[in-house]
Amino acid sequence: MLFFAVPMLSLFVLSFWRAKGFELIPDFTLANYEKAVVSKLYRTLLVRTVLVGFVTAAIVVPIAFALSYAMRFVFERRGQLILQLVLLSLFSGYLVRIYAWRTILGKQGLLNSTLQWLGLINEPLEFLIYSNIAVVITLSGLLLPLAVLPIYSALLNVSRDQMEAARDLGAGRVHLIRTILLPLAMPGVRTAFAFAFLLAAGDFVTPTLVGGTQSLLIGNIIADQFRGIGSNWPLGAALAFVTIAIVLVIYLAVVQILARVTR
Repeated sequence: MLFFAVPMLSLFVLSFWRAKGFELIPDFTLANYEKAVVSKLYRTLLVRTVLVGFVTAAIVVPIAFALSYAMRFVFERRGQLILQLVLLSLFSGYLVRIYAWRTILGKQGLLNSTLQWLGLINEPLEFLIYSNIAVVITLSGLLLPLAVLPIYSALLNVSRDQMEAARDLGAGRVHLIRTILLPLAMPGVRTAFAFAFLLAAGDFVTPTLVGGTQSLLIGNIIADQFRGIGSNWPLGAALAFVTIAIVLVIYLAVVQILARVTR
């Protein structure tokens, strides 16, 4: 409560103040929220942020689930070893991993060089860097280890006997996953989706380094409001809470849909 509620409450109060020159004026105004909602620029960035976050989560969660399933039921004896290898990527710094993806996705990077060497392309694929695609790919690579942790932890509580009993009662593979495995692993899936979606939607470093000026997210604008000569802390706080409200609504909606699908 001390390290979360107090800073959030302070930021929420600040969102109703006004900035005049280099001074913050204690006041109660909804002008910051009005500007955050009405401005076409901010609306465009919010939509792009939500799409990038959702697409990233839609890529990360199924891959994390498949990897966790393999660790739990296919390579059970080596599951812990595979988990350690997955977590090994977290030992490197955040910026180091982003720059590593730049060396892969760049025009002269590993991927383009390999495709050209194989003769599949004649010129480098420009959309692999400084684009929304580059942001999604990089965020997916960064967040995958975090998504694996809760799903694998949830699958550890699923007994193999439950799976075999469902098969004995005639459950097919898809039916087994939808009605047995997913409901039992749903706490981990929800947590993994929250990690992927919320962290991707709140990121501003990755869009800066691999997205370019055409792929900035709302986090970049919020960060700019808290630094530099033209900073506007109250507007930045209002943009932050509008973003939080939107992503939480979408997250809760997705959780409800998953609950209905796996009921």
